[in-house]
Amino acid sequence: MSANHSSDWSNQTDSYPSNLPPTVLLCTLVSSSLSVIGAVVIFVTYCIVTVAKNQTRRLLVYLTIADLLNAVGNLVGALHYALRDESSYMNKLHNMSLDCHLRDDQICVIQSCVTTFASLASFFWTNIIMIHILMTLISQREWSNLLNKVTYHLVAWGVPLVITLVAISLNALGEDFSISSGPWCWIKGCLEPQQVIFWMTFTGKGWEILTYFLTMAFYLIMKFYMFKTSMRFKDRSRNHLREEDELYIMIFFVIVILRVAGTVRYGIAISKTLNHNLYEKFNSTDMVLLHFQSVGDSLQAFCNCILFCIRDSDVRRELWNRIRGRNRSRGERQSLITEVDGSVN
Repeated sequence: MSANHSSDWSNQTDSYPSNLPPTVLLCTLVSSSLSVIGAVVIFVTYCIVTVAKNQTRRLLVYLTIADLLNAVGNLVGALHYALRDESSYMNKLHNMSLDCHLRDDQICVIQSCVTTFASLASFFWTNIIMIHILMTLISQREWSNLLNKVTYHLVAWGVPLVITLVAISLNALGEDFSISSGPWCWIKGCLEPQQVIFWMTFTGKGWEILTYFLTMAFYLIMKFYMFKTSMRFKDRSRNHLREEDELYIMIFFVIVILRVAGTVRYGIAISKTLNHNLYEKFNSTDMVLLHFQSVGDSLQAFCNCILFCIRDSDVRRELWNRIRGRNRSRGERQSLITEVDGSVN
């Protein structure tokens, strides 16, 4: 290992405590557990609530699968961190500072692979849902056929899988000693800082930032289209989304609010790499952001549960009736688009 690399590694590791505050662990454990519960509710709702059985809700289920994998991965990572042997952990930190190619903890590597794949899949499914809603709104019919569905899965599962396999084959995933994440594993912290930044960008943050801009663009286009349609027909129900289904375009705000702390930390990491004098300057700010990231990176399934199960009055009503043993559903599946007379396309 070169002298410069040793200095950079020392700067990185010295800027973080050997033990993360218990509050960081608590934030991760609570938010991950809530997302597991939220994911289960979304799955159950899709299975038993008739009005939830449409193509858009099915895409939400796929997104939830990715978010569930991410939440479980972060939960395992936090538990693994909490239960680690401190002397063994510090010994590994020392050994990896000398040789980054040493065999890493397999639990850490597997967890890193799962969360990397799941996070990327979540970004792709989020964009696919926004594209689906936009095209359905413009075409005034459910924009889903066999080709579209196959393409969705090839892109949303295939691209993240390829990226994850490339990263693991090049020994980039593993113990990061909380340099680039929370109490879970991601990019190996013993790599050169420039390599850490590259792999953070390639396996997550680059796609995350791209998702911010794409979903924001889709959101603005949809709002403009709905405004123009409302002005044209002077009637909100004319060729418009169901009021409850307008919540789907709120995914843009959910992902930005939940993930922005991690994105800012990514920016700080780049700044530290470009200017080593900033290592100490951003320490306190970075630790505050780490708490928010530990909550936000694991909480998406729970927030989606609130938006699309609890907040949706039709779904909430039928789910409550099912829980009470009453089935008052009309037995109709609701599509995304309603016509002026209120009938379903």
